[in-house]
Amino acid sequence: MKRLTLKEVQTALLGLLTEFDRVCREHGLRYSLAYGTLLGAVRHGGFIPWDDDADVLMPRPDYEKFHALAEEGKIVFPSDFALTRDRGKRVDYPFLKLMDKRYRIKSASHVEVPYLFLDIFPVDGVPDLPPKERKKLYHRERFWNFINAMCRWYVFADKWWGYVLRVPLFWFYLPWICYGKTRASRRLKKILELYPYEECELCDCRAWGQRCDDIPRALYDDLREYDFEGHKFFGYADYDTALSVCYHDYMTIPDEKHRGTHHLRVYPVPKA
Repeated sequence: MKRLTLKEVQTALLGLLTEFDRVCREHGLRYSLAYGTLLGAVRHGGFIPWDDDADVLMPRPDYEKFHALAEEGKIVFPSDFALTRDRGKRVDYPFLKLMDKRYRIKSASHVEVPYLFLDIFPVDGVPDLPPKERKKLYHRERFWNFINAMCRWYVFADKWWGYVLRVPLFWFYLPWICYGKTRASRRLKKILELYPYEECELCDCRAWGQRCDDIPRALYDDLREYDFEGHKFFGYADYDTALSVCYHDYMTIPDEKHRGTHHLRVYPVPKA
């Protein structure tokens, strides 16, 4: 099966973003384009030319409502779309991924989910704690995220060296695999629930260690539409604050060697 070009991957990701945006508009849910996706909207009017993924952020109250509506069947996606689980006995991650099952993915380093996906991250409150206590809390969150990651990154896709590495790495990964990603995700969620989003002045994506320093919660009270590949998606009106803490001089195009991607290989799933 022929591998999709980067442009074709971005077109498929655009379909995921469009469906997600439609659902959020129908149910009055707040979200913002995030990280490289927001940067692409501001700097390029669409995807960063070399980017092969898409991210959105949702305030925890909207995220929980989104999850509840999906569980109740009140959110209807196309039949080829599916959501991962972020809780329960078969939890996948401490955040959601909207997948398009028409496109299977492979990676040279690890496999997260089998299909092309949009990451949907919850944004949680950042507690007003002394610096040392904040640092301890941050390390606890990173620890549970580390276990979650180790439980799935033992499989190195389809590269020959990945299978060779399984032997020496087995004993390193074994304790984390035995503990399990489900328990790790539950422990992390308990920590996140200690500091409600609505009661904190600052917030950040604490559910997957994506922190770009703390941003004012007020940014989510002022969203605007951005032109993105001929579509309209929501993002922070004050994009400068959000992008500056993540990328600093974000309008400067990085050198080619510093252009990060997921290195995904995407293939269409044959029709039955």
